[in-house]
Amino acid sequence: MVPNQIEMLPFFPNLTGEEKDYLRKNMRTLEFQVGDLIYTPAKGSLGMVLVLKGGVRAYLTSEEGKKATIFRLREGEFCMLTMSCAMSQITFDVEVEASEDCSLLLLPTDVFAKVEQENIYVKNFSLELMMERMSSLVEGVQQMMFLNLEQRLASYLLDESSQRKSDTLHLTQEEIAENIGSAREAVSRTLKRMKEKELISVGRGCIHLLDKKDLYALLQ
Repeated sequence: MVPNQIEMLPFFPNLTGEEKDYLRKNMRTLEFQVGDLIYTPAKGSLGMVLVLKGGVRAYLTSEEGKKATIFRLREGEFCMLTMSCAMSQITFDVEVEASEDCSLLLLPTDVFAKVEQENIYVKNFSLELMMERMSSLVEGVQQMMFLNLEQRLASYLLDESSQRKSDTLHLTQEEIAENIGSAREAVSRTLKRMKEKELISVGRGCIHLLDKKDLYALLQ
């Protein structure tokens, strides 16, 4: 199974035969259920992962235990799950959990580091990946600073709708709150206002987007 999956790596065509064999021997797949903790700095480095199925989210936790999502990964996306997600200059701790039942392809830290040192294409991939994650972090901070709660919620719902290719989203208010860095009570009040404006309809664990055009207008 793994030998075929190695070809999904963007830098695969630029690996030597020896490097390909080395990765084939050392890569493995990991399975997680929704809510499982995949990575925490306390557990040490994990490595470079590719999401084969499902999704994961990376988040920060405040001293009060409040979680704020900084980026999410879906099928076909990569992340370096090492100390602070491979960004050694960042001093806060990032944790990663399964947001859905998921399957990950893992290239352990020491294995990736060896090939990265020897192959400029792998090095470039690592740097680009680090910049993508930094960009996601900055975008998250910008939303927290410059968008009000209604705008952040609208942005999140529209993004989920696009990713899931559905206007009906099976989400709990607690899940939404953690993903946009807010309190569940505040999310509940905002959803109620959106419902009154006929932008959405709300059921038990389910939200249906009724007027995406006006939801996008909230972000202008």
